[in-house]
Amino acid sequence: MAAYQYGLDKGLTCKFYVLGLHDNYLIESNDQKYILRIYRNNWRSEEEVLFELELLAFLNSKTDLVAELITTKRNNLTFQIDSPEGTRLAAMFRYADGNAPGNTISANQAEFLGEKVALIHNFSDAFVPQHTRQDLDIPYLLDASLRGIKPYLDSDGFSYLCNIREQLYISMPKLEKDPGIYGLCIGDVNATNFHIDKNNKITVFDFDQCGYGYRAFEIGKFFSSVRNHNEKQEIKEAFLKGYQNIRPLSLLEHEAIPIFEIISVIWVMAIHVYNADRIGHKYLEKPFWDRRIAKLKELDKLMPNKQIQPTQKSRD
Repeated sequence: MAAYQYGLDKGLTCKFYVLGLHDNYLIESNDQKYILRIYRNNWRSEEEVLFELELLAFLNSKTDLVAELITTKRNNLTFQIDSPEGTRLAAMFRYADGNAPGNTISANQAEFLGEKVALIHNFSDAFVPQHTRQDLDIPYLLDASLRGIKPYLDSDGFSYLCNIREQLYISMPKLEKDPGIYGLCIGDVNATNFHIDKNNKITVFDFDQCGYGYRAFEIGKFFSSVRNHNEKQEIKEAFLKGYQNIRPLSLLEHEAIPIFEIISVIWVMAIHVYNADRIGHKYLEKPFWDRRIAKLKELDKLMPNKQIQPTQKSRD
């Protein structure tokens, strides 16, 4: 199917590559490598998929910082596949050179990544979508997440989440939806969603959770992804330094980052719930919730001391 849609040689190889929120296959043809992503129709609607691919096509026209989306022979961004689950959309990307550092990400790599994320933010400010996506706002990230989580928590755990929700609303600074401060977010910037090659060239991929939101959320989401790193504070500061080399943050944005970090942890808890049939209900048993609640209490306790002061380049 992919060979026909993209005009690839018949001698290609195809193998299942990674199980994520969607199905990903590695295709090799004439020394070229591609990733074929087949989207789950019970996780993303056609409208959501087209928004994501439309954004990636726009960014491809402006920069080489994101994985290249390959159009079909008919110049379409995607094509349909019939499956037992019904019609699913598929799209193909050129394989990004290098490797994902994961938990071995260094401070230098984190700084490079921060710069690239800020550049992607700047480029995407000119994006005018033809399709729609759920905004990454607090009612969605926090309130909807609590509703999804509630059936899986005991009364003490859910009571704690409700209390922390109130604290987060009170503590959140009033951010304006000004260009730069608010805009397209990748949604899941972490140390496994980019490749870096031997020349330190970074290619970012996996925009499945993209949408409009505050850029401080994007940074808080990355911070939450490195919480188990042995040098997490150094990694956080390096990422923030790189980001501010391109787009300095206001004081209010700095104050919002640790709040969005906590919200990100809760949001990811809900994503586990939404995808229980995919990842397995085993991962929603008591030990999972105990670890997440412990992490939230740690972040909650340390939040006032976690704020990193703005650099001299920061705006008021």
